[in-house]
Amino acid sequence: MLDNGMMVVVKRIKDWTISSHDFKQRMQILSQAKHPHLLPPLAFYSSKQEKLLVYEYQQNGSLFKLLHGTRKALDWTSRLGIAATIAEALAFLHQEVGHHGIVHGNLKSSNILLNKNMEACISECGIMDMDDQRSSADGGALDMLKGDVYGFGVIVLELLTGKLVKGNGIDLTDWVQSVVREEWTGEVFDKSLISEYASEERMVNLLQVAIRCVNPSPQVRPTMNQVALIINTIKEEDDKSFIYEV
Repeated sequence: MLDNGMMVVVKRIKDWTISSHDFKQRMQILSQAKHPHLLPPLAFYSSKQEKLLVYEYQQNGSLFKLLHGTRKALDWTSRLGIAATIAEALAFLHQEVGHHGIVHGNLKSSNILLNKNMEACISECGIMDMDDQRSSADGGALDMLKGDVYGFGVIVLELLTGKLVKGNGIDLTDWVQSVVREEWTGEVFDKSLISEYASEERMVNLLQVAIRCVNPSPQVRPTMNQVALIINTIKEEDDKSFIYEV
């Protein structure tokens, strides 16, 4: 806890082959990420042996624990809202941070944290050990951006199915795609979503977005800006439906 009462957590990164100079440069770029749903480090420390990053503590933990832990299941409205929030924040990271945007590099549900108001934010942005993100001579930068899109798609599949990415020897993306191919789409969704009043049409629409994001070919995947626009449209329709029903 800091002197001002703020609770913090410290992430220790070992064996990260990046110089202290490059590390500081990357932290400076990340400090530009002024978005309510991106969680930049408050402070950092660098030595040859390790790197330390200090983040503000988020009271409701990770999305992974919320989906796969013992707490009460998230309802459809919450899951759709989280998907929309993450999509907008990731699109901002790709387009607005630094001169060419920045890649997250390790997007997964354990890196999505929820604050005391259950608002989602993306943590650990840009700290993967990777080649210069600005280099696009071999298309590497685009592939890394589309890698984030894939990671986002997997998170949405977790939100829709409530299943682990790798559980009981089953790969989630392969399982979802096989079920959809057999036209058993309704079998994909988390039973807790089916049991409450949620629009299956909009759930299917969100599922279709996720499937596009996890396409094996990076070039075919949409950009995060496109994804954010589509999911916001789904959310707006859902919000209007809720108001009408009430």
